[in-house]
Amino acid sequence: MISATLASHILSASETLRTINVLVVEDQEDDYVYLERILRKASFARYELVWCPTYEAGLEALAAKRHDVALFDYNLGSGTGLDLLREAINMGCEQPVILLTGHDSPEVDREALGAGAADYLCKNGLNITQLERAIRYSLRHALMLASVKKSQHQLELFMRNVPCAVCIRDEDGRYVFQNERFKTHFENAPVSSIWEPTASDEPRSFTDGEHYWLVSSFPMDQGHGGHLQGLAAIEITERIKAEEMLLQTTGLLNGILKSLPVIAWSVDGEGTILEARGSGLDGVGLNGDQLVGRSLADFSANAATELAKTFQTGHANFILPITHEGREHAFDTFFHQTHTQGRSAVGFSIDITERRWLERKVLLISDTEQLRIGADLHDGLGQHLTGIACMAAALRDRLKAADRPETKQADEIARLVNEATSQTRALARGLCPVQLDQSGLQAALEHLAYQMELVHGIECHFRADDEPFDCEHDSALHLYRITQEALHNATRHGKARRIEVVLDSGPNGRRLAIEDNGQGFDPGLPQGPGVGLRLMQYRAAMIGGNLSIESQPQGGTRVECVFPFTIDK
Repeated sequence: MISATLASHILSASETLRTINVLVVEDQEDDYVYLERILRKASFARYELVWCPTYEAGLEALAAKRHDVALFDYNLGSGTGLDLLREAINMGCEQPVILLTGHDSPEVDREALGAGAADYLCKNGLNITQLERAIRYSLRHALMLASVKKSQHQLELFMRNVPCAVCIRDEDGRYVFQNERFKTHFENAPVSSIWEPTASDEPRSFTDGEHYWLVSSFPMDQGHGGHLQGLAAIEITERIKAEEMLLQTTGLLNGILKSLPVIAWSVDGEGTILEARGSGLDGVGLNGDQLVGRSLADFSANAATELAKTFQTGHANFILPITHEGREHAFDTFFHQTHTQGRSAVGFSIDITERRWLERKVLLISDTEQLRIGADLHDGLGQHLTGIACMAAALRDRLKAADRPETKQADEIARLVNEATSQTRALARGLCPVQLDQSGLQAALEHLAYQMELVHGIECHFRADDEPFDCEHDSALHLYRITQEALHNATRHGKARRIEVVLDSGPNGRRLAIEDNGQGFDPGLPQGPGVGLRLMQYRAAMIGGNLSIESQPQGGTRVECVFPFTIDK
């Protein structure tokens, strides 16, 4: 076998005097001496010869694999040089072998080359030029052959480990190479199913019912008129299953979009609509093409704010109003940030227009009923108690004039009835905020703060912008009820001693804030917000606003409602 050092020596003219080990298997000593004498005259390299006079000695020396090239005599007594060459090849010996004979023979020449000899020389008339050239060429050929074998080994190693099925067959249909994946999945498959000819070089699909493959076959020229055909098959089972799952999911989503009043959105980081689909658009009277390229901010300034929140927290939920042909539709909208290059989000909107209309009517009926009860308390029960108080006072005066001992009892009755009258009127004002109708929201909130101080004996202040604030009565009533509920929670649950109510303007719209110094609470508790807080959030949503609650145990509570500058019906 040729070493790397010797290979470099062969190819480099600067290393011409390096030693080349030569094994000579020759049963005639005179011939060996003749070869040794010739090689002493060599100018290409220095040769170290080892002589084996018998077939058996030569076989033993070959097994040691210590020589760079071998010279075999054809006649070796117990065997021939060709027999020794074949045994050497079977033993895995890779050093080049040159066969020597006493006379030229075309038959022996052909047989030697067919057996794997590097060259064939006749000893008669052999000179240093012929022998050295034969050795030099055989070493170069062995080097090239070793390189080819190494490449073939690497290629075969690659094809055995590549994650696809690979095979090669000859022109008679016999497999000359198969990797393990091909043997496992294709060895018993019908030949026509995987080797069927196609009109083009395009890959074709193949399945055994369990696995799916993309198969490509290609011609391979073996040389000398021989032809091979290769085949490579890439398994696409997981991709096929993923595509089937995607089709099922897509079918399910399309079914939802067709059967439910929903809209599916896709928007970029600026809020520009990239895609809009769903039967919810039919109810509005729009189609997706009309919305592509528009901004969500065109529908609501709040939508832009919520979309910005989506990219901060990963998701957002808000009410999206869409007005078309004079009619407003409300959609409960959920947006989720997608993890792709650049900012984008997908959304899902459910049409709640009819539900909100019913809820608004129910809430209006509730508020109307509160107003009626408040009026009844003020005009009915309040007047009745006033009459009783007057009668008790008259009775007290008569008993006092008669110096009767029951005078104190009558006076106490009159006092208690007057207190009941005051409480009834205070309750009536809470249920029926007269100032809201007469003087507007600011005056009603200021009077509400005054009542809190009067009834609960705490410090409660109201302040507002100097500019007037006008809005539709129902919307003002929602803001009033939000303030009323926040004050109730601050005094009853928070045990607050100081409360501040603020109505002003901010960069995102109007702002109503109620802040106290009470006990506070933990908004993250498992039981979640109570009915009062939920109703406050609902009322804020009814006017297109957002309600936020910030609270800490022993740190007080801040309720803030941000709503549009203009509140329509």
